[in-house]
Amino acid sequence: MPANVLTVRELTLSFTGKTPQVDAVCFDVNAGEFVSIIGPNGSGKSTLLRLIISELQAAHGEILFQGKTLFAMTPMERARRVALLTQHDNADLRLTVNEYVALGRIPWQAEYPKSEHDHAIADAINDVGIAHLKPVALGKLSGGERQRAGFARVLAQKPTLLLLDEPTNHLDPLARHQLLNLVKRKNITTLAVLHDLELIQPFSDQVLMMNAGRLVCRGTPADVLDSPGFETVFGMQSLQVTHPKTGKTVRIFEALTA
Repeated sequence: MPANVLTVRELTLSFTGKTPQVDAVCFDVNAGEFVSIIGPNGSGKSTLLRLIISELQAAHGEILFQGKTLFAMTPMERARRVALLTQHDNADLRLTVNEYVALGRIPWQAEYPKSEHDHAIADAINDVGIAHLKPVALGKLSGGERQRAGFARVLAQKPTLLLLDEPTNHLDPLARHQLLNLVKRKNITTLAVLHDLELIQPFSDQVLMMNAGRLVCRGTPADVLDSPGFETVFGMQSLQVTHPKTGKTVRIFEALTA
């Protein structure tokens, strides 16, 4: 049985006088799983990641990382084991790609020789296909190139748990598949907020569907996408059809008619 990496129990965050942003959320993530978090805007997806990374403090509930209370871990322990990639990270645009990716090695700086850090940085940059951009400043990159550099930074960190917050927004369709395939090949335990519904079935082992701060459905991609709750939450139908050329079953999404 795969080892448990993350356990979330009754996690709740409320702001005074407002509906809870995250309301009694519970789930588990096993080693090597790719778990997608889906839901409409404002459903609490990104807030959930911010709670796990300890940018926000929960009002109630518990987060266990490999059996240890996450809140009891030191910032350095968390930085070594958990990495976060967002759409916008406010990096210094004067940094070169190589310098930016090297930031992922900071938590491990005192643990390994420079040669090992250099090797991890180079491998990550090569993996995401931007070796030719190493000396280029971030401010001169396209949105897609910046996002690839962000992927390289978190890969260089070598985390146990990778949190992705809408990681594919600046990428073209091919790049989205390439980079998520890369994460899967490396067998990194991943929790990803995804807006691209077509990416859910090919990459997810487990799906968490949120609405109004609550976890309304959890299971395999088929469990969630075929549930009555999916239509209620998204106002869309999820249909499985046969690809006319390959004969494979593929999933398409169509808005419900009024």
